[in-house]
This record gives sequence, C-alpha cells and structure tokens, in this order.
Amino acid sequence: MNDVVGVTTSSRAGNSISTTLRQPFFVAYISCLIVIASLSLYLLPHVLQGDAISYVDAAKAYAGNVHLNIDLPPGPLTRETVTPEIVSVHRMLTSTLGIEILRFFAWITGSFEVGWLVMDTFLLFGGSIVLYLLLARFYESESVAFIGGLFFAGNYSMLSQGMGYFMDIGGWFFYLLALLLVYLYIESSNYRMLVIAALIIACGGLFKENAYMACIPIGTILLFQHYRTPLAFLARSVPLALIVILPAVVQHIHIYREYGYTYSYWVNLSQDFYEYDSVLVEYFKSFGSLLTLLAPLSLFGAYEFVRRFFDPSFGTKKQVFLVSVLISAIPAALWPAITQRVLFLAVPGLILLAGLFIKRFERYWYAFLPVVILYVLAALTMDSFILDYVNLPI
Repeated sequence: MNDVVGVTTSSRAGNSISTTLRQPFFVAYISCLIVIASLSLYLLPHVLQGDAISYVDAAKAYAGNVHLNIDLPPGPLTRETVTPEIVSVHRMLTSTLGIEILRFFAWITGSFEVGWLVMDTFLLFGGSIVLYLLLARFYESESVAFIGGLFFAGNYSMLSQGMGYFMDIGGWFFYLLALLLVYLYIESSNYRMLVIAALIIACGGLFKENAYMACIPIGTILLFQHYRTPLAFLARSVPLALIVILPAVVQHIHIYREYGYTYSYWVNLSQDFYEYDSVLVEYFKSFGSLLTLLAPLSLFGAYEFVRRFFDPSFGTKKQVFLVSVLISAIPAALWPAITQRVLFLAVPGLILLAGLFIKRFERYWYAFLPVVILYVLAALTMDSFILDYVNLPI
C-alpha cells in the first residue's frame, strides 16, 4: 500500500504546512485558482435575485437596526403563506455571521453586488487551499493535492453557485477547515485540534448550517477511538458538542424572542415546496451535472479502497476518516431540496476517495490535466449549453 498512502502519519506530521505552501505544485495551484475564479467572474452571469434578495434585506435590516414585521400563519408555512420578510428572518437565524461579513465587504466596496463577489472569491481561495492542504497531508503527495484541488475549485456548483450570490460557499469553507483540523488530530492525537475544529464549526454554522456536518467526522473518530470506554468517549465528545451547540441555541432563542420564528417552519416549508415526479431521476440528474468527470475517478477510487481495505499498511484511522467524510454528506442528500448546491457537500469526500486512484498513478499526474480541463469547461458551459442541449427524456 506504500504506493497509495503512507505507512504512518508521523512522517508527514514533520512536514509543516508552511513547507507545503512553498512547493512548486502549490504555486501552480494558486495560479490555476486565479484563472478559474476569473473565468467564473467574467463568463458566468451574476444577478442579485432569488435567495440573494432575502440576504440583502436581512443585511439592510441589521444595518438600520430595523425590526422586520412578519405575520406567521397559525399552521405550517406553505408556498402561499411564506413572505419575503419571513425568508429574511430565516436568513438572520441561519446565516447571521455570513450576513455581517457580507455587510463588511459591501461597506468596503460600496455595493452588495460587488462586495458579495469579493467575499465569495476569498472563500473560493480559502476553501481550495484548505482542501489542498488536507489532500497533501492525507496522501503525502503534492501532485494528488494539485489535481484533487482543481477538481474542487473547478466544480460546476462551485463556479456557478459558490461564486454566485449564495451563502453556501461559506459553510463549505468552515466545513473543510474543520476536516483539516480533525485530520491533524488523527496525526497528532492533540485534543486541542478538535477543540479548535468545534469552534470553527460553531462559527461556520452561523454562516451556513451545512458547516455543522463536520461534526460527523469528529464524532466518528472519537467513537472509533473510545467505543470500548463510553465514559472516555463522553468526556471528550460532550465538551465539543457544547462548543458547537451553545452559539446556535443562543441565536435560535434570540430570533424566537424577537419574531416567534423557529427552524421548524423552514423544514415544513421545504417539504411542501419541493415535489418531484421521481426522486431517483432527480438525484441522477443533479449528481450527474455536479460530478461529471469526477464521478468515474471516484468510482475508481472506491475500487482501490475496497481492493486494499485489508492491507495493514493502509492506516485504519485514515480509512475511518475517509468514510466519515463521505458519511457527513448524507444529511445533505436527504434534504428535501435535491439541487447541486445542496449536494455539493459530497464533493470533498468524493475527491478524497478519487485521490486513491490519482495517487496510484501520481508519477503520471499530468495525464489527469486534460480531464481537469474538460471538467472545468463542462462546469462553465453547464447552464448555457449542456443542460439546454442535453435534455434527457426522463
């Protein structure tokens, strides 16, 4: 298994992150990120509409210290009873940190439109760099990190929605940062890494709730280490859970006292709002446009994972970590809205899985570049060309 992943994690631990950032592959990676971000900004449409309006209205309400007037129905929210003001209050509940950061960038740039794109660009670079560092440490390979990172930054949902007027990209960034810290804990057994990861998740959850999914790898790793000693598991997991939960509880209580609104309204609305003739077909179309050429690489990676599962040189903790990252995307897949933006949470785990296949042929890393180029081109033309002309009868 030495050709796929390292025998031990300690050898990589001695190679600092600062050293990684000075590698030629990383310099080339940053150059590619600049090109990818520029293509997204200049080739794809960016219109402040739809969900974005509710975030801007919430930001303006915060800026003017305005109390929004909402009229909650006696029963569950429906398409007929939901109002723009209710949606804005929901944004205050789930994305208060993201809204405040958006206000900051809007203040710097002079407009919400420009400020939002600047914020998204920073988050694209931040999330892509964090994933690069995670891949570089996990596979002990800069070339795997380079190729895998490009599959992340050049993804369709990242370019069209992450770099659009949505808050999801902020949740993705905090999710990935927490995953990196969890892996650093696996390498070092330093509990402080998990404490920092919990703080990151707590902040990310106030940016976008998808960041909370990083709790799953934390819980999985601790359960794997302490399943024979339940008290030790609780002693380590409960403080982390409190760090994550308490800020959210405070925010939910605040919004409830101000507006009488709870997250349950949104859950009921989502169940009523999204209806599909065939859920399976919808998953097929959404994952197909989301993954494109990443899908076969992930399948090849899954084959490598199964083929080498009982190889003792493949560290068990690495196996558990990889599986836990994949599992952390399941709640997103179960959300009533089946969209690429929601399902994107599966992309980091699938890239991590595909890394097993890329690592096997890392000597020929350049052979993956044509695939990456086609992948990015597909992402850039997905809305304007591919989805319009590849119209499945299903």
